Amino acid sequence: MHAVITGASSGIGAALARHLHRSGAQVTLVARRQAHLEALSHELGEGCRWAVHDVSQEPSAWVEELERTEPIDLFINNAGIQALGAFATSAPEVGRRILETDLWAPIALARAVLPGMLARKSGTLVQMASVAALIGPAGMAWYAGAKAGLAAFSETLHVELRETGVHVLTVYPGPIDNGAPQEASTFYGESSVAARIPIGSADDLAREILRSVRKRRARLVYPRVYAAAYWLTPAARWLVGRATPRFAVLPPAGPPAPPGRLPWWSNK
Repeated sequence: MHAVITGASSGIGAALARHLHRSGAQVTLVARRQAHLEALSHELGEGCRWAVHDVSQEPSAWVEELERTEPIDLFINNAGIQALGAFATSAPEVGRRILETDLWAPIALARAVLPGMLARKSGTLVQMASVAALIGPAGMAWYAGAKAGLAAFSETLHVELRETGVHVLTVYPGPIDNGAPQEASTFYGESSVAARIPIGSADDLAREILRSVRKRRARLVYPRVYAAAYWLTPAARWLVGRATPRFAVLPPAGPPAPPGRLPWWSNK
């Protein structure tokens, strides 16, 4: 099996790469950070290759090249970025980058990879949405909007392709421990309700994603406690709205900050 993972240089993407490679899959790692890709590729060894790409920039050309050299059996759209802050004072260019990376790129990549899968009548596409698509808290309007759009696209595509042999899995991760400070804790404050919500691990999520792929499930919400957000969305939105700070007290969303500064995170 040939698996392609975007945003593979760290966190969930790197965890997926390790699990897939361990299972015997050929993996192609795609991300922006060459040093991270080289290090992970060296760790995994034979059967792993990497390519430096910014998925928001002309995303389809490299997919078509991969398809010509080795057909793609599993494509995981994992790359994403996030900026937190008040929408009304946010920089439009920040919003555009989020929409291009978190919404447009995974849709364009799906469009590029699906013809080959459909011709072979097999293959799996994994779209990484977010629990924020269901219950976006204050300060995440751009991100929640992009992920909600991706979730709607992915769920619809699952239905559209269900008789073709091609499987689409929509993943709704909640907060994930990637070995770095938690965004919610840093942004909303250590004492906030948002900072004390359940957090999953990248390794556990990777295992759950691959299990869902094998069982051809339509969606995965992780950690499982957040499944209530999918089935009880109106109530969950009300609870999150009550628990997160009011709009007026949120700092503005700014342009990408230097490493170690807020409010910007990326798994590209």
